[in-house]
Amino acid sequence: MSKGKGHIPIRTCICCGTKRGKKDLTRLAVTNGGVIVKDIREQRKGRGAYVCADKSCLMALKTGKRLNRAFRTENSLVYGQFE
Repeated sequence: MSKGKGHIPIRTCICCGTKRGKKDLTRLAVTNGGVIVKDIREQRKGRGAYVCADKSCLMALKTGKRLNRAFRTENSLVYGQFE
């Protein structure tokens, strides 16, 4: 086996659709109370969604239904502090 850098996980931003390395995107997760928060340590259980750190992508989260689709819910979710 080769001794390269290894596998780099690729994730897709739910707003703009760009594919980047997992470390380049911010993971969002839902708490038990239905609040969406940044998962800085990437340790929260359950479904997560990834978003770019660009202001345009963060603003698109607040106006669109992307989070409801990403977290597979029809209810409007409560947005935590992203910025």
